[in-house]
Amino acid sequence: MESNEKWDILVDKFQKLGGKAENVYQKHGKDGRGIFPINEALKSRIFIPSHLMIRINDIYLKDNKLRIKENTEHSIDIKDFFKFYQDNFSWGTGGRETTESFEKGLKVFPSNLKKLIKQYMILDIDDRHKGDWDQIIKRQFLTARQFHFKNLSVICPLLELVNHNVKSLPFVRTTSGISTPYYSQMKDELTHSYGYESSLKRAFSYGFFSKEPIIFSLPFSIYIQNSGIQLICKGLDIINDKINVNKNGSQVFIEGLPIASIRNSSVIKSYFNELIIRNKLLNIPNDFFSIIKNYNLSRRKEISEKLNLLDNYSSRVISQAINYEIDSISEI
Repeated sequence: MESNEKWDILVDKFQKLGGKAENVYQKHGKDGRGIFPINEALKSRIFIPSHLMIRINDIYLKDNKLRIKENTEHSIDIKDFFKFYQDNFSWGTGGRETTESFEKGLKVFPSNLKKLIKQYMILDIDDRHKGDWDQIIKRQFLTARQFHFKNLSVICPLLELVNHNVKSLPFVRTTSGISTPYYSQMKDELTHSYGYESSLKRAFSYGFFSKEPIIFSLPFSIYIQNSGIQLICKGLDIINDKINVNKNGSQVFIEGLPIASIRNSSVIKSYFNELIIRNKLLNIPNDFFSIIKNYNLSRRKEISEKLNLLDNYSSRVISQAINYEIDSISEI
C-alpha cells in the first residue's frame, strides 16, 4: 500500500472517530517528516478530541509494537485506529529506531562524561537506562511525544506529528481537546511550539537540536562572602517570569535562572537585578552575574571537550545544543 493511500485511510479513520484533519498530509521536508498543507490557498488544522487521546499508562508493548491495553475504556475502533497509526506513521516507521539510536549513543558515553552530566545537569544517564531495554525505548519515545491534558499525560495521534518550531505559536487547548494554532493559509510546514525549554534540555528530552530563545543556568551553589548568603540554584528551566524563592536561614534557593537570551539580552539582567532587589541580597559584588555566567561557561566547555572526542548521533545533537548555549552566553 502506498504511503499516500495509508495517509488517506488514517485521516478517514481519524475523522470518523471525531477528529479533524483539514487540508493536511505528511511528507519529508528539510527537517525530516512533517505535516504540510495540501492546498496552500486554504487553511490547515488538526484537532484531536479528548476521547482520542490515549493515556501513557494505557499503552503497552506487544511483540515490540505499541498497543492500547485490553482492559481500558477505549472502543475497539479506537484501538484499531491507534494500531494502524503507530504501525504506519509513528513508532513503526522510524520512531522507535530514531529513539533507540539516540539512547544507544547516550549509553556509550564514557563514565567521566556521564559523571559530569550528572553533576552539572542533574541528569543521570545510567539511571535513565536501568531496566529492560525495550521498555526504556518505549518510555523515552512516549515521554518525548506526550501532551498534558487535564492533569493527564497522553499521546495525541496525528497532532504529535506536527514538529516544533520556536517561532511558532503554541498549540491550542480547549475544554474538549487540543488543536494546532489558528494560522491563516500556510505555504510551508505546519509547526507549533512545544513550550519553553532550553536547547540542552530539549536535546536530552527529544533527541533533536533547536535554537531555543532562553538559556538557563546549570545548578550552582555560590557563597556570597560579604553578605553571608549562599545562593543555590536548582538548575531548572522556568516557564514564566515569576521569581520563586525559598529561604532557609542564610541559604536562598531559586528554581532556575535565565542567563542569556537571543531575543532580548536586557531582560536577563533585569530579571537578575529584580531577584537581588526583591530578596534584599545586600553587598552583592558588582561582578556577581559575571561569576555565574563564567561558571556556566566553564562547565559547559568542560562537557563540550569530552563530547568532541565522540562521534555518534547523540553526541552530535548534544554538542550542537551545548555549543549554541556557549555562544549565546558569551555574547552577554
